[in-house]
Amino acid sequence: MDWNLIPTLEALLTERSVSGAARRLGLSQPAVSHALARLRRQFNDELLVRRGSANVLTPFAERLAGSTRDAVDAFATVAASSTSFDPTASARTFRIAATDYVQAVLGGGLLAAVHEAAPLAKVSFVPPFSDQFATNESIVDGTDGWFAPREMLPGYPHGGALTDKWVCVVADDHPSIGETLTLDDVQNHPWVAPTIRGNPLRLHLDGLAAHGIEPTVEATTESFTAVPFLVSGSQRIGIVQKSLATRLARFTGVRVLDCPWAVQPLQLTFWWSTKREADPGHAWLRTIVSDYLDQLGDLDQLGDLDAALDVDLD
Repeated sequence: MDWNLIPTLEALLTERSVSGAARRLGLSQPAVSHALARLRRQFNDELLVRRGSANVLTPFAERLAGSTRDAVDAFATVAASSTSFDPTASARTFRIAATDYVQAVLGGGLLAAVHEAAPLAKVSFVPPFSDQFATNESIVDGTDGWFAPREMLPGYPHGGALTDKWVCVVADDHPSIGETLTLDDVQNHPWVAPTIRGNPLRLHLDGLAAHGIEPTVEATTESFTAVPFLVSGSQRIGIVQKSLATRLARFTGVRVLDCPWAVQPLQLTFWWSTKREADPGHAWLRTIVSDYLDQLGDLDQLGDLDAALDVDLD
């Protein structure tokens, strides 16, 4: 097996098209088509087949996809390994799993912190709940780290701590909800509910159950950022992180209100795999990320949130 074919195979299985794989790899389409022909001969399988207007993976290719991703990640880890790390000269790409909420609220400040010390380095944010990651373990092992709640991965190393508050959002011109949200409002209006892999977040369902309330969920979304947009101009109520809600409120035409029941705050940290522990480049990254989270601390206590998120780590 020619190792040079493995990254091409991974790109083909991920993009499910020759043109998409070519763009991702920076190669010509004929070169990727030639590689696909070689891979088909190598495995005696079509790998990609046309079905209607789209390409789909064969059953064998579906089984191969996870192992191929692991192979590419393992090679990247070996290639990036060194007994030392010079951030001023490194062009390394760090791969971080983060929801749209984390990318929207923390991404800009984190990139500034990384590039201040490592101007040539790159950061690739990937969605943690895509089909690319079958289990929580593979999310951590397949990336340089994952932003996730403190209770998510007991036993894994982690660093940094940030607290954010959950709030409710309603339309600016909501006809019946005033300056304070009540439990009657919660019960009598439809909801937009954020979900993870199709499962509604328990933080609002469990809290409302204690009051005998089962909210009417009119829409669900796996994007936290979309919640205020789906609430705007309607009678719906949504729940979202305060730092995200306050940043989007003026653009989406929503009001940010305290939830009328007790909701456990979001406590965020940065997780990583033990297999990265000895990598000096990774040690540098997790110090940068952990310090950034620690300096932000409790987002609900910050006055000028936008300025705080661009915190100077010097």
